[in-house]
Amino acid sequence: MGLIRRAGKAVEVTGANGPKEGRFERVVLPHLSAAFTLAMYLTGNKADAEDAVQEAILRAVRYFATLRDEDARAWFLTIVRRVCFTAYRTERSEGTGTISIEAVPLQLVDHGEQPDTVAERLQTQQRVRDAIDQLPTLLREAIVLRELQSYSYAEIAAITEVPVGTVMSRLSRARARLADLLRDVVDFGDVA
Repeated sequence: MGLIRRAGKAVEVTGANGPKEGRFERVVLPHLSAAFTLAMYLTGNKADAEDAVQEAILRAVRYFATLRDEDARAWFLTIVRRVCFTAYRTERSEGTGTISIEAVPLQLVDHGEQPDTVAERLQTQQRVRDAIDQLPTLLREAIVLRELQSYSYAEIAAITEVPVGTVMSRLSRARARLADLLRDVVDFGDVA
């Protein structure tokens, strides 16, 4: 049994651990960083992402008994995704505003490089971030899960609750759009 704070009130968590003490903490909580990253991309700002992850944790505690196997990562991110799409659907429509990925730490710079090389790399990173921000939500979600969080196609299909073929199609379309948006930055060759 434990407590989770919500809106200034303590909510008692019962049944979260099941027969083994601390199971929820061991199985689900290691995926909080991935959950926050996904929520940031889907909600568009840090405060909403934090709220969505907190709500997802509460739902995960409530439905922890439904976790059938030890793949808690996909199970938990599915909950995060549902919270984001249901709670924040009306607040953010497609094409109005962008999601900044600045809150997601992305370190690709070797501090031993020359300043001009570092500046070029930072400029390229910003162009890639801007291009990702321009993608529609479902395509952005697929790219973030695959390319930034390294989920397999099967895991993405489980998280997004669509067939693997749909995941592959979304990734293909997202990559093609990114290649189009970044053609002057990177030579992608033939993207199909």
